[in-house]
Amino acid sequence: MRKKPSHKKMYIAIFLVVILCAATAAIVYATQISKSGANVKVGVNVGDTFTYKLTGDSILFSSDASTPAYLSEYNETNYYQVIITGVNSSVVSLDTIWQFTNGTAINNSGWINLETGNYSGDFWAIYPSNLKVTNLLYPKEENTALIVNSTGSQSFSSGNRTTNYWHLESEFSDINDPTGSTKQVSLIEVYFDKQTGMLDYLDSVQEYNNPEYNILITWQLTDSTVWGV
Repeated sequence: MRKKPSHKKMYIAIFLVVILCAATAAIVYATQISKSGANVKVGVNVGDTFTYKLTGDSILFSSDASTPAYLSEYNETNYYQVIITGVNSSVVSLDTIWQFTNGTAINNSGWINLETGNYSGDFWAIYPSNLKVTNLLYPKEENTALIVNSTGSQSFSSGNRTTNYWHLESEFSDINDPTGSTKQVSLIEVYFDKQTGMLDYLDSVQEYNNPEYNILITWQLTDSTVWGV
């Protein structure tokens, strides 16, 4: 596995829409999918916290391209924290705090069903515990068939931990362009802790061709009460 870099509600929603669109476009043949381990195991506990650093950047390739305003919110982030508040069978409840450098914050709550992948709230990147390569990310999720692509080891201050990885690349055409030539390519890479199922690192790259520019958003785990980051 590669070495990872150190790196208001509306803005989270914008990002989530991009990822959800990418996920909806995923196609994996049934012969590539293992449904073993369909009994969901939850790897997080009430009181666990996970803190992330968020960054956003753009690369402009044409003079008529401009950096989207919402990216500034990522770079003005002090931290984004996820607090586990409940575990009921396969449903994990959580609170989130998006704290900005100007002292303001967005507080929200939500939940995610680790069987189906259905969720409510801002944060969705929690997975069942102990998934193996080719396992579905959520065993009863039927729309995308996303799977664990590989497993590796990641070094932390408290020692090495096993990390799962999945990725997806999708292409979309602008329905407002009758020529079909205005396109967006979305690429996402997600590393998550195998034992807890919690997000460790996320890269989201969006490439646009009309006008031509790229956007890069990253989430990097910086602290946790479960292990030393």
